[in-house]
Amino acid sequence: MHAWWIFCRVVDNLGDAGVSWRLASQLAARSCQVTLVIDHLQTLARFCPALVTDTPTQQVQGVRILPWALVGQDPAQLGAEDPALPVTVVSAFSCDLPASVQAFLQQRQVAPHWILFDYLSAESWVEGCHGLPAPIPGYPGPRHFFFPGFTPRTGGLLRELGLLARRSEIRASLTRQETIWRSWGLTERTNLSTLTLFAYPDAPWQSLREAMRRTGQAWRWVLFEGMEITERIGRADAFHAPEGGVWGKIEPVRVALRTQDEYDGLLWVSHFNLVRGEDSFVRAQWAGRPFLWHLYPQAGGQHRVKLEAFLERYLAGLEAVLAAAIADLFRAWNGRGDMALAWQGMAPHWNDWERHALAWSEGLAEQPDLVTKLVEFSDLELK
Repeated sequence: MHAWWIFCRVVDNLGDAGVSWRLASQLAARSCQVTLVIDHLQTLARFCPALVTDTPTQQVQGVRILPWALVGQDPAQLGAEDPALPVTVVSAFSCDLPASVQAFLQQRQVAPHWILFDYLSAESWVEGCHGLPAPIPGYPGPRHFFFPGFTPRTGGLLRELGLLARRSEIRASLTRQETIWRSWGLTERTNLSTLTLFAYPDAPWQSLREAMRRTGQAWRWVLFEGMEITERIGRADAFHAPEGGVWGKIEPVRVALRTQDEYDGLLWVSHFNLVRGEDSFVRAQWAGRPFLWHLYPQAGGQHRVKLEAFLERYLAGLEAVLAAAIADLFRAWNGRGDMALAWQGMAPHWNDWERHALAWSEGLAEQPDLVTKLVEFSDLELK
């Protein structure tokens, strides 16, 4: 038996909790003993409705969930009953562990393998840093960096076993697609395309809306309740347009945020997915649909470096005109370029982008998934 203790500090709204929960639940699905320690149960509960936020310890989908404060006060809650049990500790997004927990780890008969699970990036330096030792004074066990990524020399991407097969089954069945629409309180509409909007508040949604209106195609925008951008759109009186609550041929609808599996299904059946951060960014790629990634602005324009690194990989090998059209749209969505011109330039190439998005996801799936690589990496260090 091998235990996994995952620590998560919620910094970026849903993203940190979302990635940590996918990691924990996928490990548990492979018969691992998993404990998730998180400092904001309310965030996790937004997409994990079985969670009870005022309970000190609970089990959900095979994952034991503990509040950060409780473990900080009493690290023995992690599992002191078997000090010889091999353990891997994961610091999600390289979060610091409480001093009491670090002392508890050092007292164990076998010091756990401590993994600094870092952020996802397509930058070339990730390949060189993935798997490097990260020793600190006083800690006797192995400690390493683990970087998710897009190439075989990185830690890979989170992907459940059989994910793309399930996606293919959904797309091959109109009945299953209609079930997904109904679960979100929506219906399939053959006369319009569906866009899902999950972005930071400064995304140029108005420019995109106007650009889409000028092309004349009918769109349904799915907006998630509780998101800052959804509230901003609402404050802008966007839901009270003079044409009966629609923006020309664009119909906005609001939906409540649901579970991660349900979100995945919505991405699969939608035509265009606007995502942000890390978790939804990866899920949009597994959806195999055209998407735009909205990055959180960073000092010195580092987010632009990350975007360009991704685009270099995502567009490699494409015909130059298609690659330029996609790149222009990504850049305009992130504040660099004219959204109207970018959308107009993309429109004639939409079918080609759909084919590329599907081929990209299938190509990524040829690599081992992140959990497989993480387990193999830790097992090797613990031997």
